[in-house]
Amino acid sequence: MDVCNETSVAATDSFPAPPSVRQTPSWSRRIQTDYAELTRFWPVVQNMVMQELHVRYQRSFMGFLWTLINPLLMMMILSIVFSNLFPSRENYSVFLLAGIVPWTFMAGSISEATACILVNEGLIRKIYVPKLVFPLVRVLINLVTMVLSLAALFVLLLPLGARPSLPMLLLPVAMGLFVAFTLGLSLLVATTNTFFRDCAHLVSVFLQAWYFATPIIYHLEDFPEPVRWRFWLNPAFYFIEIFHDILCEGRWPQISLMIIAAVLATVSLGVGYATFKSNEDKMVFRL
Repeated sequence: MDVCNETSVAATDSFPAPPSVRQTPSWSRRIQTDYAELTRFWPVVQNMVMQELHVRYQRSFMGFLWTLINPLLMMMILSIVFSNLFPSRENYSVFLLAGIVPWTFMAGSISEATACILVNEGLIRKIYVPKLVFPLVRVLINLVTMVLSLAALFVLLLPLGARPSLPMLLLPVAMGLFVAFTLGLSLLVATTNTFFRDCAHLVSVFLQAWYFATPIIYHLEDFPEPVRWRFWLNPAFYFIEIFHDILCEGRWPQISLMIIAAVLATVSLGVGYATFKSNEDKMVFRL
């Protein structure tokens, strides 16, 4: 059940009016226009995010608190299980959680964004809403969960043997780069799945394979030196390593890691945005 479809019929009059002038072919003009439109529709985006979170917990006793309690309980279970499986590794629970929290955000955002255009067919046909809103909403919903999960992780840092450190001040920058990278991929899969419905099934399988190809449940040092270069081909590796350095090791990430992550985020967002906008007008004919 999609919240957007439920709330759109009753709230049609509250949506901003559609633009009176179509976009020009200039990409710089498109970006300016989209920024202006997203600014006008920002209350709509906020309402969609809050309605989705509200519906998830509307009949539960704890309500919205589950967005904090759920990741906290999940982290406690994972830390207990994996610390017993790998007792010889120091701070392994922190290492594991520092990788799982951002990965869960990315995987959830991409998976949900895959069908975000299709499930909002009724809203798209009824009133004008910038189609960029729908993948953006899915990313923002998972971003709220990630922020609360990180808050839960900070609660567990001291019991798990870790200590707050100065490099944690860089965490918002790392999160910003990862959000840009994830949003770009979300725009890409949302576009592809609108035209090729098999994409949703392929994305699910790909995310599972990608998870095991990323150093989340194991250390890079577990592999011989000659084969470690293969992880450099994995774009998620750089972002996960940054989170590991900040949250687990308590050290500043290498400059090279930050530069590569920034380049990957820019390329992902650029390619995703260009693909989405190039096919935006055709999407309605494939719904």
